[in-house]
Amino acid sequence: MATDEFRRNLRYLCDLYKSVADVCRRIDINRQQFNKYLGGQAEPSNYNLRKICDFFGVGESELYGPHENLIALFAGAPAVPTETPPGLPLNNFFPTPTDTLDKYLGYYFAYVISPSFPRYIIKSITRIAREGEHFVTKTYERIAIRDSDDDYYSINKYRGFCFTSADLVYLVEHEYLNNRGYIYTSLYPSFRGRIQYLNGLVLGVSGGSFRRPFSSPIVFEYLGSDIDLRRSISECGCYPIENGPISEAVKSRLCVPVPEGDFNITPPIF
Repeated sequence: MATDEFRRNLRYLCDLYKSVADVCRRIDINRQQFNKYLGGQAEPSNYNLRKICDFFGVGESELYGPHENLIALFAGAPAVPTETPPGLPLNNFFPTPTDTLDKYLGYYFAYVISPSFPRYIIKSITRIAREGEHFVTKTYERIAIRDSDDDYYSINKYRGFCFTSADLVYLVEHEYLNNRGYIYTSLYPSFRGRIQYLNGLVLGVSGGSFRRPFSSPIVFEYLGSDIDLRRSISECGCYPIENGPISEAVKSRLCVPVPEGDFNITPPIF
């Protein structure tokens, strides 16, 4: 029989989608059987358990673990016990943490042109948080082609750390769910007054079969420190550049043409 924590966690994950039926269709598991999992009358086979974990982007230990830890995982907060933020053994290499990053704490939508689907923009969500003297990050990325009958679907999760140097904000993150390597983001605060958009560049590795490195402009849109996280996560996905819901303010910062003969990618100054 399934544990109470398993049932609570599975229900929580299903609530991130429009219906249980939609989840069953996407995972390709019989709805009647899936309802038994939710009700605690049955436990999934190893095969179905792997399908469920892969779909929601969680591990078996997270699915069967304490409910508070799962909520913290999706909220971008550290589960208990707190892990040592990646990179801390090299903290002498990076600038000493300062309070200058406090004004950047909170949640952001992050936008980047997909290296695997060039006519699409990936919309993910990133949180910058403070743990003691250190600033850590967590990013949730869902690659879902929303304007197509294609069922392509993938979840990536990143965690890392953040620091500032020479008036720039840097994020170094590791994709830990599928072990897709590291991404490096450099942002510059070109705003006046309150934070709304941060422009910058990202260097990472494509999720395609050839695992090619890529670089692209990236835009961070500030959401605040207290948001409806479930609703924000539901907005993450892969959207078409043309006729998609991405605002012109974001696209004008993201889709910057490179002059002929110039091979440098530079974000715009607003």
